[in-house]
Amino acid sequence: MAGADSDGDGVTNDKDECPDIAGVIRLIGCPDGDGDGIADKDDKCPTVAGPADRNGCPAIDSDKDGMLDEDDECPYLPGGRSTQGCPDTDGDGVAD
Repeated sequence: MAGADSDGDGVTNDKDECPDIAGVIRLIGCPDGDGDGIADKDDKCPTVAGPADRNGCPAIDSDKDGMLDEDDECPYLPGGRSTQGCPDTDGDGVAD
């Protein structure tokens, strides 16, 4: 039926990209659970806010070694770039 709004979010079904789930008008009727402006359906981290250039995920460096967890082979142990974020306690260039 033309003009119908099944989920009651103010976006008619014919224009709503998420017609069965109430969302926000600016996201064409899709929900944004973490409020970062990225629709949950497109958000790689829908429960944690992050910027659009990171697909909705925050930049996290758990061990504070300068490498983001997503690129760090040892995200909870500080290391260096030459060892993909893993420790090298003897300095030989090879991760422990």
